[in-house]
Amino acid sequence: MTQKNFHKYFTLYFILFGIVISLFGAIISYNFQVKDIQKELDKKAKEISEIKIDTNLKPAIENINNIVESLANNNTIRDFISSNNAHKKEELEQIFFAISSSNNIIMKVRLLDKNGQELIRVDRKHETENSFLIEQKNLQNKRDSDYFKLLSNSKKEEIYYSNLDLNMEHGKIEVPHRPTLRVAMTIIQNNQFAGAVVVNILMNDLFNAMKRSSAFDHYIIDKDENYILHKNDEFSFNKYQNIKIDIKEDFPDGLDAIGVYTYPLKDILKNNDDAILILKTKKDYKKELAIEKIDTVVLVFILTVILSLIMAFIASKSPSKLQEKLFHTYERLNEFTSIIDKYVITATTKPDGTITQVSSAFEKSSGYSKKELIGKPISIIKNEEQNKKIIEELWKTILNKKTWIGEIKNKDKNGEEYWLEQHIIPKINIETNEIESFVSIGIDITTKKEMEKIASTDKLTGIYNRRMLDEILQIEIEVAQRHNSELSLIIIDIDHFKDVNDNYGHLIGDETLKKMSSIIFENIRTSDIFGRYGGEEFLIICTQTNKDNAYILAEKLRTIVGKYNFNKIGTKTISLGISTYEKNDSIESLFKKADEALYCAKESGRNKTVIYEEKA
Repeated sequence: MTQKNFHKYFTLYFILFGIVISLFGAIISYNFQVKDIQKELDKKAKEISEIKIDTNLKPAIENINNIVESLANNNTIRDFISSNNAHKKEELEQIFFAISSSNNIIMKVRLLDKNGQELIRVDRKHETENSFLIEQKNLQNKRDSDYFKLLSNSKKEEIYYSNLDLNMEHGKIEVPHRPTLRVAMTIIQNNQFAGAVVVNILMNDLFNAMKRSSAFDHYIIDKDENYILHKNDEFSFNKYQNIKIDIKEDFPDGLDAIGVYTYPLKDILKNNDDAILILKTKKDYKKELAIEKIDTVVLVFILTVILSLIMAFIASKSPSKLQEKLFHTYERLNEFTSIIDKYVITATTKPDGTITQVSSAFEKSSGYSKKELIGKPISIIKNEEQNKKIIEELWKTILNKKTWIGEIKNKDKNGEEYWLEQHIIPKINIETNEIESFVSIGIDITTKKEMEKIASTDKLTGIYNRRMLDEILQIEIEVAQRHNSELSLIIIDIDHFKDVNDNYGHLIGDETLKKMSSIIFENIRTSDIFGRYGGEEFLIICTQTNKDNAYILAEKLRTIVGKYNFNKIGTKTISLGISTYEKNDSIESLFKKADEALYCAKESGRNKTVIYEEKA
């Protein structure tokens, strides 16, 4: 073999060797990179699915669950269904409006009676629009709807989830399309179906949040392989639009193919859809990688031929570098915030009262940041003036796994009091039947309470006014009638009070009235109800009290007042008249008897206590 031939064959063999090495290296690199890509895709698909499900979908659905359950267990709703009371309806309309306004995914909030008739409905046309109350004449009957037929056949309180479909109005699909999920809970009274609370969730924002991804296309299919969500919006809800589309067009290799990931949603969407979330890679990474490797081999071959042995040798010594970066940046997913804007205040606590989650509305009302609240006991907002019996009743109720509804006075970070109307719902672990947490849903009623206080108290003395005393006395008379219990009334009049105003002026007179009310208030019993009835007259409603015990209290007050040295005017005395409730007494008759006794006390010299006695 000549040297020329040797070089020829050597070169040829070297070139072939370079090609083989290039092919072999490319194949090995390809396989390794495919595995790396697959592993990375598996990881990212899992991360993205968790974000979509656990961050977007699940909290939104759970929040609606809490709202529906709270409403269904609302005593006002139950009373209204039974009584159709107009005042209660107005109160419920306000509650429904506040709840709808608190969450822009809520499209409708409805109360249905046992016949499917809408009693109350609050609507929203679009996520960005405000909620509005539907007039009585425009309320619909839903007895023919699939979901009402299912609800009305229920004999127990349970939450119902509709299929994911398109909203219909008057039997027709609404245009533009509004994907809808209905969450409802039955209301059972006397072991019979009495009605239902229904909340329609507008799924647009949730679906948009579900679809956003730079790496994957998102689909949701039902058990019949109909599309609930498609990357192409016109194919979403194809069943309801009479659009036929074969799932194989999008998944020719099936749902088990590489780059396709499935996640069941039935634990969140507890309906008959048996919905499945599907993530599919937007690129065929294996194909792209194979093409890239072929290009690399061809390039090596050309370089090897052109540059001969040396360049081929250099090329063979220089490994091909595959520059790849599957994901340069991941699109920041928009967090979908649930419950709870300026109208609805929510908090979640552990069974021991430790705060685990709060809404931004809770932050605003309490004055604390989430960082300051999470991990702290719920007592951080406790108001020491709050009635302890209410707190005891609250804990007794929720620890017995029942929903508590009531009004609570709290204290914010600055020490200012504020009021919440709260629904506190225990969340029960289905498997262990143990309490996992408590969810609190509240509405700020501070302004309402302040208005009530203004309406019920005397401006000068700060004690109850005549209007409030009349209301309380009417209630206590009804209690006495119903339970045959004792009830007494004490009217107090300051002796010669006109002389104070005439001789010292009205400022000293007002000061005397305020001090007099303070002395009496500090020396009555906790069960006594005290207020200013007008001018210099005060009234004490003594519940569960006979005339003898009322007399003891009256004499105690008369003695204490008589010993007090008032500013400028010195000592002052009071006269007191007592009446005791008897069968068929009204406010007027009970007060008249006490007033007559007071008159006798004043006529007989003042600074006395007189008990009303029937005239022979």
